[in-house]
Amino acid sequence: MPHSIAFIGLGIMGRPMALNLVKAGLKVTVYNRDRAKTDPLEQAGARVAESPADAVSDAEIIWTIVSDTAAMEAVVTGPGGIIERVREGAVLIDSSTISPVVSRKLACHLAGKGAKMLDAPVTGSKHGAEKGELTFMIGGDRDVFERMLPVLSVQGKKHIYCGAHGSGLAAKLAQNAIQSAMVEVFCEGFVLATKSGVPPETMLEIIQSSMARAALTDFKAPFIFKGDFTPYFPLKLMHKDLELAMEAAYAQNVPMPTTAAVKETYGAAKAQGKGELDYAAVVTFLEELAGVKVRATDQGKGLGG
Repeated sequence: MPHSIAFIGLGIMGRPMALNLVKAGLKVTVYNRDRAKTDPLEQAGARVAESPADAVSDAEIIWTIVSDTAAMEAVVTGPGGIIERVREGAVLIDSSTISPVVSRKLACHLAGKGAKMLDAPVTGSKHGAEKGELTFMIGGDRDVFERMLPVLSVQGKKHIYCGAHGSGLAAKLAQNAIQSAMVEVFCEGFVLATKSGVPPETMLEIIQSSMARAALTDFKAPFIFKGDFTPYFPLKLMHKDLELAMEAAYAQNVPMPTTAAVKETYGAAKAQGKGELDYAAVVTFLEELAGVKVRATDQGKGLGG
């Protein structure tokens, strides 16, 4: 295991991931643009850095998980960025979901400083991060991946090697294209059923007794029925990932007509101000158009509109 780790990005996923490293007894330095988010880590024993460059000056491993491609570029190559003080031999594990093309470019910048990089996006949402049960999709040199397995194991239950730099991100974008469509079409079906007078609980029993059952929608359904859209994964980030997936598809001549339509639906929900909510809040966009709400009641019936 390494002696020192820099962790950059303390959002919904990053904060519990950084805490897992502290709890594992590792020497952790943290950085976040909003310094208030570092308080729980400082209280747990982490050092708080003033910049990404400050965070990585003594780090053997650098872990990043930031919101988007622009943020990652700023963290690595911007003023006060990682590139200014990264140690030769250090490894950057990036769990952000960003452009694979930009990720490969950043890996080249780091290679010029004698450092390595893995793209290592995750799935498992906030609860998986809190429990250290994330699944990682890894791109980069296989020997670097294998050397990083001990520290990756602090965060995750499964680590899947996908190939060269950018492959982990390609897999993550494909996964989110599938996942977002599953939730969106689930919501469409339940809006139709509720509008037609079928209670959501009845419709869920039917789905769970059929080949359409899925662990994802089993998890999301109770939150939708309660109208609880506390973010496990914000809608604005799912929309961002769909845009990245479409960019990759266009560049490689891959037709993704369903993903294109789903992206526009999430985009419309985001435009309505739902971006900070969980991505399952896409149901509210559909509900508003249909004039019905997919909500459970004490009588076990949906609320018609």
